[in-house]
Amino acid sequence: MSTPWTYENASETPGPILHPLAGANVSTLKAVLSKYGPFNVRSRKQRAVAIAAVMGRFGAYHYENLRWGERIKRSTPEEPPIFVIGHWRSGTTHLHNLLSQDPQFGFINFAETTMPWDMLGKRVELGRALVRKVLPETRGYDNVKLTLEAPQEEEMALGNLNPVSYFYSYYFPRFFRHHFRRSIFMDGLSELEKAGFAETYRFLIQKLDYVKAGKRLLFKNPPSTARIPLLRALFPGAKFIHIVRNPFQVYRSSLARFPRLLNAFAWQDFDGIDFAEITLSNYEELNQKYLQDRGNLPSSELFETTFEKITDDPLSEIDRAYEQLGISHKNEALESISRYLNENADYEKNRHRPLEDSLAEQIRQRWAFSFDHWGYSKDQ
Repeated sequence: MSTPWTYENASETPGPILHPLAGANVSTLKAVLSKYGPFNVRSRKQRAVAIAAVMGRFGAYHYENLRWGERIKRSTPEEPPIFVIGHWRSGTTHLHNLLSQDPQFGFINFAETTMPWDMLGKRVELGRALVRKVLPETRGYDNVKLTLEAPQEEEMALGNLNPVSYFYSYYFPRFFRHHFRRSIFMDGLSELEKAGFAETYRFLIQKLDYVKAGKRLLFKNPPSTARIPLLRALFPGAKFIHIVRNPFQVYRSSLARFPRLLNAFAWQDFDGIDFAEITLSNYEELNQKYLQDRGNLPSSELFETTFEKITDDPLSEIDRAYEQLGISHKNEALESISRYLNENADYEKNRHRPLEDSLAEQIRQRWAFSFDHWGYSKDQ
């Protein structure tokens, strides 16, 4: 579609035939289908294909578990993982793509995050071939290209491994804030559900460690910005790279992405939902939690940067990150990242119109802590 996405055309245009939940297992899909209806008519084909895909893969992912499950459980990363964190649209994807050029890192790719149960053996290529045929060229709300091999965040995989994930906010938008609070702050979860989510994360890390054959694991996931205590408990010594961006830019870009995401993912109608308020509230809560947690991290485990620094002088900023966090093989990494930057020098960023004065003032007031802490000007 060449015209800009709006909530109207997002709700009228059929979404992609394949939905991420097609990569779930039976128990996860059953749990969400039984709990978060009623569903919209527009998603009927998506839901039918997802159910058929989950049932059709049933034997294959159980075979994978039987054949490789014990080896996966014994797999332990030799070095603690590195997590790129920051609010959505703050530059986490760009930074992740840069760091992923370092050959020492292993990362979850698009194929693996959509089908986390199906990573091993030759039979998984059939499913990936089907996904490749329907995969859009870009993410739709920016110009970042989509390929099955490209680095992705692990949140989609978590939602296919268990019934707790921030991505459910997009799948079931009538429960948007419910899933945001539930998946990121563990609000309303029983102790059993909390333990299950932690074990799901551990399993995913162990499986990727096995699949990536000893490479140091690198992740990028905005929800992890508020999950630092959990990740440190699961993976002692984990390293975090946090990135921020001008709050006005984050607001514009965050709000603009919703129509395309909802078109692709929503199984519920999303008319009447106040996504502007959702954007304001989510930003406040995620970043305030981060600012509370960051004080418990030594400088050897946390590096903080900005989108502006990463775009103005990426090699120098990444050099500083490797030095502060004690990441080895820096020179080889910088060479690979430099080649990537040269190859992608023509990438065009989205451009957004200035905000209305009343909205800009609301952002200044509600996000004042962010402007003050990170030193951004309150002028647009």
